[in-house]
Amino acid sequence: MATASVGTCLSAGWALFKKNPLTHVVAWVLVSVVGSISVGLLAGPMLVGYMRMIAREDRGEKAQIGDVFRGFDDLVPALVAGLISFLVLSLGFALCFIPGLLIMALPVVALYLVAHGEQDGVAAFNRAWSTVTKNLGSAFWCALVLGIVGGLGALLCWVGVLVTAPVSMIASYYMARQLLGDDVARLPAL
Repeated sequence: MATASVGTCLSAGWALFKKNPLTHVVAWVLVSVVGSISVGLLAGPMLVGYMRMIAREDRGEKAQIGDVFRGFDDLVPALVAGLISFLVLSLGFALCFIPGLLIMALPVVALYLVAHGEQDGVAAFNRAWSTVTKNLGSAFWCALVLGIVGGLGALLCWVGVLVTAPVSMIASYYMARQLLGDDVARLPAL
């Protein structure tokens, strides 16, 4: 059983953000704007693209802002995995809130799987569900802390979100990688 370490995820997220902060800020703004304009419908493909950008940097390659749109290369699996995950998460929050908290890591893990080659959105969701429920404790704590970190920037008149949200997203990428037991050397080139 794999676990996610909050400290490791945050350290890795901050370290990668510091290497190229402007690219991450612009990428996060693009993900947020496209996701908002599409009422969340295109959030999945945009997040897949952002994860692919993070993966490139993680392998030591140069990332570009345009990488964030590479999630549209796998539009259908990203849409399906994202929509199912977000619907299940919403249902969990509707059921007395606590079930939603427990499975907060679900969308990130499902979209991570699509970003790394899963071509079936339902299969990505199923594997994410299995992974998150088997590692419920560490997935819950890590996703909760990363969510809080991501939202902390709102306290500074929303300006801080330009740093905390991308760092939280990068850290969430590392959380998914840890939960799935992926090693960067084994990940396919995207």
